[in-house]
Amino acid sequence: MTAPSAPLILCCEDEPALRRDIADELREAGYRVREAANADEVFDALGECTPDLVLCDIMMPGTDGYGVLAGFRKDFPHLQHVPLVFLSALATTDALIRGKRAGADDYLTKPINYDLLISTIEARLRQTHRVQQSSAPVERIGWHLFDQLSVGVLAFDANCSLVRVNPAAENLLSRSAHPDTALGIPPGLAKPLRQMVRAALEKREETQAVRLDDEAAGMAVMFSCPAEGQRADPKQPAVFVYVTDPQYRTPLSGDALKSLFSLTPAETEVARRLAMGLRLNEIATDLGVSQTTVSFHLRNVFDKTGTNRQVELVALLLSLPLRAVS
Repeated sequence: MTAPSAPLILCCEDEPALRRDIADELREAGYRVREAANADEVFDALGECTPDLVLCDIMMPGTDGYGVLAGFRKDFPHLQHVPLVFLSALATTDALIRGKRAGADDYLTKPINYDLLISTIEARLRQTHRVQQSSAPVERIGWHLFDQLSVGVLAFDANCSLVRVNPAAENLLSRSAHPDTALGIPPGLAKPLRQMVRAALEKREETQAVRLDDEAAGMAVMFSCPAEGQRADPKQPAVFVYVTDPQYRTPLSGDALKSLFSLTPAETEVARRLAMGLRLNEIATDLGVSQTTVSFHLRNVFDKTGTNRQVELVALLLSLPLRAVS
C-alpha cells in the first residue's frame, strides 16, 4: 500500500493502456499517482492538488505537451518548484533540444524504460529536495528576532496565506475595525496584498503604502519579495507587510538594552521606564528605591549609551525597533 506521505506524481498520457501501465509502475515503486488523459484534466488536477512531479506526453490531441508546459508555468506560478518531465515517441536530438528549450526538466522517450523512468523521477525529486533544504537556512535568518520587533510584521506566501505574524502586528491589527477573517488582516489590505503577491510571482520588486482603515492612524507598508532563481518555494514569504501606529508605543526590550549597551538589570529598568515617559520620582516609586538611586543608575546609563541628557537618551531608546518579549 502506498504511504499517504509518498511523493505525488501527476501523469498525463492520452493512451489509456499506457497510462495505466505507467501508473502501476509508479505505485509499485511507492509513489502516489494522479492520472490525466489530456491538458484539461492536467489543469483541473493542478487546481486540486500539489504534485511533486509532472509526467506529460507531448503528442496529444488538442493541447499538446508544450501547451501543458506553458500553461503550467504561466497559470500556476506557485508550483514553479515542481519539475516536469516530457514523455515522447520522438527520440531525435532536435526533439530533445526543443523540449529542453521549452522548459522541461527532463525528456524521456517511448517505448518507456521503466527503470530509467523511476531513476529519473528519483533524481529530480532529490534535486528539488536539495534546493528546498539549501534555501531553508536562508529563510530562517532573522526569524529569531521576528517576535521582538516593535514594528508589526506579517509574512504571506504565494497563495496569500499568512505564514508568520509577530506580536506587535497582532496587537496593532486587533485594534483595527472589521478585520478580514479569511486573511486575518483589515479588509483594506486584501486587494493590495493580492497585487503584491502577483508582483512577487512575476519577479517584480514593488512597494505600496496603505492605511489600515478609515478611522485608524496606522499605516501598512507592503513589499513584494521575488524568489531567487527559477523555482519558487511555495512556503517562502512572497510579501512582507509592515504595520505601524504612531499613537501606539510598545515596551522596549530589556534584553536588547542589556546586550546593546551592557546595562545592568537595574540600569535597564530605569532606562525602559524613562523611555515610557515616567519621571524620575515615578521611576523611584515604581522600582521601590530612592530617587537618588535612580539618578545614580541614570548617570551610568548616560555613560554607557554616550548620551548627556534625558531627551537624547529617550530619543535613542525610542529608535530601537525591539519590543519586550513576555
